Amino acid sequence: MVREGFGKLISLSTAKELAVSGAPQLGTERVGLDDALGRVLAGPIAAPIDVPHFAKAAMDGFAVHAQDTFGASNESPVTLNLIGHVTPGRIFEKELQAGQCIEIATGAPQPAGTDATVMVENTETEGEKVLIYKPLAPGDNVIKIASDLAAGSRIFPKGRQLAPRHLGVLAAAGIREVEVIRKARIALISTGEELLEPGAPLAPNKIYNINSTTLRHSLRAFGCAVKDFGVVKDEGEDVKHAVSKALQDSDMVILSGGSSLGRGDFVPEIISEFGTLLFHGIAVKPGKPTALGTAGGKLIFGLPGYPTSALSNYYILIEPVLEKMTGCKAVRNCVTASMGRKVASTVGRYEFLAVKLDGGPPWRATPVMRGSSAITTLANADGFVEIEENIEVVEKGAVVTVRLF
Repeated sequence: MVREGFGKLISLSTAKELAVSGAPQLGTERVGLDDALGRVLAGPIAAPIDVPHFAKAAMDGFAVHAQDTFGASNESPVTLNLIGHVTPGRIFEKELQAGQCIEIATGAPQPAGTDATVMVENTETEGEKVLIYKPLAPGDNVIKIASDLAAGSRIFPKGRQLAPRHLGVLAAAGIREVEVIRKARIALISTGEELLEPGAPLAPNKIYNINSTTLRHSLRAFGCAVKDFGVVKDEGEDVKHAVSKALQDSDMVILSGGSSLGRGDFVPEIISEFGTLLFHGIAVKPGKPTALGTAGGKLIFGLPGYPTSALSNYYILIEPVLEKMTGCKAVRNCVTASMGRKVASTVGRYEFLAVKLDGGPPWRATPVMRGSSAITTLANADGFVEIEENIEVVEKGAVVTVRLF
């Protein structure tokens, strides 16, 4: 089969728009707090209880009726009778009377008849007597009911991605389960007669399958549920059968390899057989021979087989789709750096330039590209510089923004 060239390539921005607009909507599921880390809330959450639901001591000391401490000073301390002690999780059964105090530990419930806690540092104990050296106002050193959360108040809005600190708040409110956006189900297919799985005996003219590993773990780090269909031969019917199975129980299918114009590159034609081919060929470097289509409301990506091309296109094209689907954000820190050498680019083509940072701050960004077939290109990089389509040259010393991996 003689194949035509790519013709007019679409821009990265257009490719993103097409991909993101086709992102399927995910349903919801209930999960326990142990499985909620990194998940996105499907709706707002209100507090079912006051937190705390009882007044408690803010520090170790003595629970008192504040009025009994009025006039206390270093020169003229107030003396109160000690009638017992209370610790967290226990209730002091008696009600405090005038002229009395109760030893109390941090977090213990404030006993009936008390409205303040005097710090132990401002007291002195003599047998069953406690000398108070500082006056208190009602409420001093007491954590009040609902001071953290009031019953019925909103804890978190819809769309909040849950970090450990958020899970702590939910636990404090006694919430065991939350309704979240379900995980995106992603199917991975690697094509190539030359591919072996890591660990298999290395045969002549064969290479180990890199893309399954990098893409699988990138997707899992994003919170996706990944089903890896392994390596499929560069035969049209084999690839078609794998795509058919992958579409049955997934929200998105990602193929690596078979997306260019060679004899064994069937992916664009197969996408068209299952649905609609949205584009084939993007004005990016690396990663030009990328294809995208839809089938049954699901996206099918055809990524290049070269490892750096596949992984860089994951970062710049697939992650925005996952953000739309899941509500999660791919947050990448950025640093400012000066370019370590002159870089020539192609006008009309976006470039994903992997760089290593040296010195700093201020930082120097040195390109580390060793070709899109070398996975060490990204492994040895600290981040990447985005060279927009309208830039022909980035001069040595130019100030650039580096997005960190």
